[in-house]
Amino acid sequence: MEAKLTIQERLKDLRVAHELTLEQLAAGTGLSRSALGNYENDEFKDISPFAITTLAKFYSVSADYLLGLTENKNPANAELQ
Repeated sequence: MEAKLTIQERLKDLRVAHELTLEQLAAGTGLSRSALGNYENDEFKDISPFAITTLAKFYSVSADYLLGLTENKNPANAELQ
C-alpha cells in the first residue's frame, strides 16, 4: 500500500515542480509568503477554503487533489476555470 501525501507535501511538491520560490508563488497567487510557508510546514493544519481554491486554480489541479481526497490531479469529470 502506497502512503498518501499530506496536503503540506502536495503543496510543496507542486511548488517545487513548477520551480517557484515562496516569493514567486505569493506574487502569482496574492497569498502571503508567510502563509504559504506555513501551509507547507508539517505542523500547520489550518488552511482556509479560499487558499485551497486559489492554489488549486493557480496549479490547475482539483481542490480534491490538494486535500488528498483523490490521487488524480485533474479528474476526468472536473472542469477547472
